[in-house]
Amino acid sequence: MKRHLLALGLALAAGTASAQLAVSSGSEISFTGYEGTPVSFTGVLNSGVRNGLIESALGGDLTVTFLGKDNAGHTNTFEIGDVVVNNKTSAVGGSFTTTVGAGALDFLLTDTTDGDNVGNGGPSSGYASYVLVDVSTLGEASPAYGKFDFILAFNDGATHDADYDDLVVGLSLAPVPEPETYALMLAGLGALGFMARRRKQAE
Repeated sequence: MKRHLLALGLALAAGTASAQLAVSSGSEISFTGYEGTPVSFTGVLNSGVRNGLIESALGGDLTVTFLGKDNAGHTNTFEIGDVVVNNKTSAVGGSFTTTVGAGALDFLLTDTTDGDNVGNGGPSSGYASYVLVDVSTLGEASPAYGKFDFILAFNDGATHDADYDDLVVGLSLAPVPEPETYALMLAGLGALGFMARRRKQAE
């Protein structure tokens, strides 16, 4: 019985902690020309969800990893909370962490050269847009597999291409369990303690 209660408590905690980021809305698109430094971290990408709305079920610690850019001349930034990734000044491969709440992530992608920007779920301003790629769909051959939940790839305001490699980041969420999960675990541990005392008294 003790083992069953402990297993139940651990299963409940694991089930809650396994919640990840999810994407809704947006539109499936295919693109070409993906190149530059992101390829080392992601492999060549050619499809994703354009301006998809990305949400966190629980909230938690969001890690943003700068995966690189192509050789475009525009300066682009990704901002969320106190994190700012700049395609000209941030170190490729560097990671930044910020705390996010449940619900839609409040991020903004900006082409600072011409002022175009796009937030989570769109709409686009001018030519700025992004795609989201679910890393689990890329397969184990991808260098990003198992390292991120989603890849977010920005296309800046340049009108001559739509290659989604002008600023690329990996997003990973470490969810914070809800209070109810802790309550269930404590209840399970309390039941274990009660049963142990009864057993000891019966001996």
